[in-house]
Amino acid sequence: MSAGAEITAETLEVAIEKMVYGGDGLARTPHGVVLVAGVIPGEQASVRLEERRRGVRRGQVLELVASSPDRVVPDCPYFGRCGGCQYQHISYPKQLELKQEIFRECLERIGKIRLEVPISVAASEPWHYRNRVRFQIEKQGQEFRIGYYEMLSHRLCPVNCCPISSPAIHEVLAKLCDGAGAACFPDGTAELELFASDNDRSMLATVYSSAAPPPEFGETLRSAFPILESVCWREQTQQRETIWGSGATTYRVGEFHFRVSHESFFQANRFLHEKMIQAVIEDLEGHRALDLYAGVGFFAVPLARRFEKVVAVEAEASAARDLAANVGVVGGRARTFHKSVEKFLASTSHNWDVVVVDPPRSGLTPAVAEQLPRTRARRLVYVSCDPTTLARDLARLTPKPYQIRSVHLVDQFPQTFHIETVVHLEQSG
Repeated sequence: MSAGAEITAETLEVAIEKMVYGGDGLARTPHGVVLVAGVIPGEQASVRLEERRRGVRRGQVLELVASSPDRVVPDCPYFGRCGGCQYQHISYPKQLELKQEIFRECLERIGKIRLEVPISVAASEPWHYRNRVRFQIEKQGQEFRIGYYEMLSHRLCPVNCCPISSPAIHEVLAKLCDGAGAACFPDGTAELELFASDNDRSMLATVYSSAAPPPEFGETLRSAFPILESVCWREQTQQRETIWGSGATTYRVGEFHFRVSHESFFQANRFLHEKMIQAVIEDLEGHRALDLYAGVGFFAVPLARRFEKVVAVEAEASAARDLAANVGVVGGRARTFHKSVEKFLASTSHNWDVVVVDPPRSGLTPAVAEQLPRTRARRLVYVSCDPTTLARDLARLTPKPYQIRSVHLVDQFPQTFHIETVVHLEQSG
């Protein structure tokens, strides 16, 4: 039977044409485009069609008719049910190849940009790389369940291992599943975020809940897990937090040291921090550098070694406090601003040599995209965790006043569809 031919009203045999951003394979059928999870381009599969949701038709694999030579056995027993990973069935070299293809396709389809420069790839160790994870918790009486949401749902998938997490996080998870510390959690649902230090020997634990913390929760949890340097309970309905311990940890990246608090963002792949900094810094140097969406200063501190003056801007309160502490080591060469990027750019001067932007997944707001060219920076570095919003923003910035100089794909999240890139732009004309 030919690919795409109808078997029943609900079942098709399809040929997977390509991967799309989000982790699915795309097949073209008489019923239109169908997205299928757990496949690889070139494969043929018998799939059961699901109802169209939000304009998208999905297919569930019933049988692989022809499989790819790049297919491997997933290392995680929960793969396919847990929604955390999408690519464990694909060999790691092929994952990197697919991410480059998806990145180029996003630029062309969304930004109408045909990439004329090669993509430099920084590969990762494919397992045990994550220094931060967020688990879902459900507890009722003696029953304690911890895990991730199932794929495309808010149903809990209980797990007792997570092979993409650091060994220390993996160990804490296993002990929680065995009952250590579980009794101190109240009945109901909550989220538990674990952030491990660079040497995997200390950790921050943050609980997100609508309830107030039980008395002495933090002391009890730290007693069960001595690796916990600090425990924070975030009562989300009241926007209150209770902290037991230091409230932060120190994360070392080469010669640099960063204070990181419970609520502060930090790069999640413990194997790629130095390569990420190198991808951003590249050959940059000069008098004045501006770091927007600066976080805890992951790029601002290294930039201060290359520039006479660095200004770092961060709106989120926790990260802004850490940023101020971290840039303190470079003295008067760096200055921080706790305000939104929009407000800062509305009043800043225009004599910057370099501007670095590392926005959230949603990308640049229209105001920031409009204001950036007014900085007149000769170099602009865009750090992106979403190629779709990056493509949209680059369409506004190129080919005038900027042109793309280099592209780095830093594979922060092996086994997943996520694509982290660093794009260097320079003034055109």
